[in-house]
Amino acid sequence: MERFEPANIEEVDEVLKHFNHFHDDHVAGIEIKFENYKALDEEGASTGIRNADKTIILTVNTYPYRKEHNRLVHVEFKEVQSFEMLSPLADHGPREGPTWGTLNTLTMPEPVPDGTDIKWEFGFICGGTKFLVICSKIVFCKQIS
Repeated sequence: MERFEPANIEEVDEVLKHFNHFHDDHVAGIEIKFENYKALDEEGASTGIRNADKTIILTVNTYPYRKEHNRLVHVEFKEVQSFEMLSPLADHGPREGPTWGTLNTLTMPEPVPDGTDIKWEFGFICGGTKFLVICSKIVFCKQIS
């Protein structure tokens, strides 16, 4: 596997250029991991997943329309502070629900608390659904066939 571990947002943007910003690629899967979810607060009560260490792994098929259509890139978001999938009330895609192809990918420094976190956003083709993550680190792993 080819692995990219950018140290800052400028390096994340360089990696995204390497993958053409995932333009017109397909999302093959999203995995959300919760670790240390059995934490206790100061009063001894379980905090559940609220204070868990969260990692999200997004798998993107970077060649969905070509002969070598199954080249996958795993994008691992570490130290996730927040994540959401936002879908408009009406999805105008060719079928019900969001079409899981990516339209664009943006990264930007997250101003809270000190500008070192990364905000990642991408939109899905045909529908306006957006995926947003705020995290401290992103690691890219390219599956080599």
